[in-house]
Amino acid sequence: MTIRLKLLLLVAALLTPLPLLAQSPAGSLVGQPIERFEVEGNTSVASDTIRVYLGVHPGEPYDPTTIRTNFPNLWQTGLFDDIRVEAEQGTAGVIVKAVVVERPRIGAVEYRGNKALNAAKIEEALTRERIDLHVGNTIEQTLVRRAAEAIRKGYAEGGFEGVTVEPTVEQMPNPVERRIVFQINEGIKARVAGIQFTGNEEFSDRRLRSRMKDVKKHNLYTWARKRNVYTPSKLDDDLEKIRNFYQDHGYKDVTFGDPVIETVGRRKPRVRITIPVTEGSVHTFGSVTVAGNTLFNEEQIIGNWPLQEGETLRRQPIQGRVDLFNELYQRRGYIYAYLNPEYREREDNIVDVHLQVYEGEQFKLGRLEFEGNKSTKDKVLRREIFLEEGDIMDMETFKSSIYKLGQLGYFKVTENPDFKVNPDRKTVDVTIRGQEEGKNELQFGGGYNERSGFFGQFQFSTRNFLGEGESVGVNFQLGRNANLFSISYADPWFRDKPQSFGVSIYNSRTDFPATTGGFQSDRTGGNIAYGFRLDRFESVSFLYGFEDRQDHLEIAALPDPNGNVPLPRIQDIDFTTSSFSPTYRYDSRDNPFDTTRGTRGTLALSYVGGPLGGTINIFKPVLNFSHFRRWSPKTTFSFNVEAGQIFPQEEDGCVHRFAELDGRDDSPDNDVLCVPQSERFYVGGYQSVRGFRAFSLGPEEDINGRNTVVGGYKYNVFNLEYIYKVNDPLRVVLFADAGNAYGYRQKWDVTDLRYALGLELRMYLPVFQFPLRFIYAFNPDERPDDDFETFSFSIGNTF
Repeated sequence: MTIRLKLLLLVAALLTPLPLLAQSPAGSLVGQPIERFEVEGNTSVASDTIRVYLGVHPGEPYDPTTIRTNFPNLWQTGLFDDIRVEAEQGTAGVIVKAVVVERPRIGAVEYRGNKALNAAKIEEALTRERIDLHVGNTIEQTLVRRAAEAIRKGYAEGGFEGVTVEPTVEQMPNPVERRIVFQINEGIKARVAGIQFTGNEEFSDRRLRSRMKDVKKHNLYTWARKRNVYTPSKLDDDLEKIRNFYQDHGYKDVTFGDPVIETVGRRKPRVRITIPVTEGSVHTFGSVTVAGNTLFNEEQIIGNWPLQEGETLRRQPIQGRVDLFNELYQRRGYIYAYLNPEYREREDNIVDVHLQVYEGEQFKLGRLEFEGNKSTKDKVLRREIFLEEGDIMDMETFKSSIYKLGQLGYFKVTENPDFKVNPDRKTVDVTIRGQEEGKNELQFGGGYNERSGFFGQFQFSTRNFLGEGESVGVNFQLGRNANLFSISYADPWFRDKPQSFGVSIYNSRTDFPATTGGFQSDRTGGNIAYGFRLDRFESVSFLYGFEDRQDHLEIAALPDPNGNVPLPRIQDIDFTTSSFSPTYRYDSRDNPFDTTRGTRGTLALSYVGGPLGGTINIFKPVLNFSHFRRWSPKTTFSFNVEAGQIFPQEEDGCVHRFAELDGRDDSPDNDVLCVPQSERFYVGGYQSVRGFRAFSLGPEEDINGRNTVVGGYKYNVFNLEYIYKVNDPLRVVLFADAGNAYGYRQKWDVTDLRYALGLELRMYLPVFQFPLRFIYAFNPDERPDDDFETFSFSIGNTF
């Protein structure tokens, strides 16, 4: 007997008092005091719980009508498969008795036969479908069947075909507990053997397959991009792309039948997908009308319409106009507004388009709150939101603001903001949830890099000092080839306005052995900078820098044919630089350290010397452009271009080549370089052309019989990267680099670029803002004097 039938019989019985509620010989039981309440058959549900639901209170008069009224409340708890209420005469009143059969409870849940998806993954799939099978809950057969279907769906979305899930219920030692077992047959991994269409006459199978993005035939490329398996939801998305393609060619009524999935192959079973297509006929455009609009007039919405009468009906330009005005309405706070294009067909396959506008009401931003910022002050986050409380709720501007928060590098939005709409006040309260990352760093230790070799270091740095969003850095480094002390401070919102201020001072000593063609340099200087924002992602800054420098060059000569070693070439140069550098920046990257999308461009125009003083007089423009494009949730393609040139502003009393310093020049005053080596461009290293040692690429001169890289007056660098996110800390990067530096009056020569190809592993660890990098590089154009490392390690971004 089904539960529903039992319930109907029970209700009918309760509505008929004589069979259930026996009469005492002295008369009716109704009105007599209730002597006591008893329950038979309950093991886990307390008797008092049943009594309260039925409304039975010992000592009060017995009223069967009250029990009948309260009976559905007890039944709807879902705790019982059967309930019967009886009454009999006791010694001092009425004895009310409930006879119950408890519904079995879940004692355990097991998954058997699952290998590809562990229990945690299966439970995630159940949670997404809001299915609760916790131990202690009563068993609902409908819920169990839904769970089996959710598991099967989870496998299908993971690319498995032929999956079966059979739920069974097993007895347990406790008589009211049951074990729910899901017996899983995982089928096969649904790698796609081929995709074909039937019924398509206008477009070939190949052309239709080219419109698909997520489900492709299995090969090495699609396997690497995880597009080689059949998943129903992804196939639906691809069919929508094909539908749009047909509709862009006038096939308004194109439809697709249910895909036929066929398993082929024995040793390595795969699936062949056959998709039925009904193309319909080509339609042409007639006219366009609009209704329901008050904010924008008819001319604004349908003026300059992208289709002319008689043209083939195309979906894309119509949808483009719809999307444009949906965005314009959203920008003006009409958060519920949308345009619905209605296609009205008439004779000869002519279609008129009617735009029905639903504007709704205008909303403003109500309360704006943040969660997850334990040390970062609210004002630091709030100032990156380009809306203030009370402003029109511009949804597009709000989206840009969320993106801007990610650029801070120390607060990551972890989920979609919570919007609470207040219809009465016409406001939207927003809660932004995130987590802090890249906290203050205090490091003791050492390391290695290409330029300085091994070194010991103390460093404190933060991009969010005291939660104020300010950058502070103190660095003390002692190494084999380089010593450094520096202190810096920068405030991106100086005086709580969209303007920046920064200052830094430093002292360093670099000592590369003369045997390597290096030099010794002592530098003391500092910078002061001020900037302001032009737009959300644009800014202009002005930097003044001063540096006092002493360079000591001591380049050893090679032995002559007789084995005699000439004296080394020695030169001591003292100079000062006083520079002013206006810089334009555009930066729409989503994250400054682990970038997946966006663009960064800078143009710096450095003017050194002249009226600013100092001993160096040059003009030094440098251009940089980087672009990151996200191809999928795990893959990003990026490229970078850099170029710069030095224009000497004064050439009297100085020379451009070392050869002109050796006494062969007639002018005794030409004893210094117009552009010291330290101001020139060098290429090579993990931040330009990987594999080549730092500063090893550029023009060379014969100094004391030794070819030495002396730095260029111009340079260019090109980088390409394909980044694959293996998991949260690990990235695999394929790269191709090219670049070189060129000497004085030497022309730009792209045919003389030096190249490197390779593979890189990047690890993002909590203690470092920048990644740890393990680089394997290959030199495709090897030359005899190349200073090239196949394997190298470094810390920091390429660009």
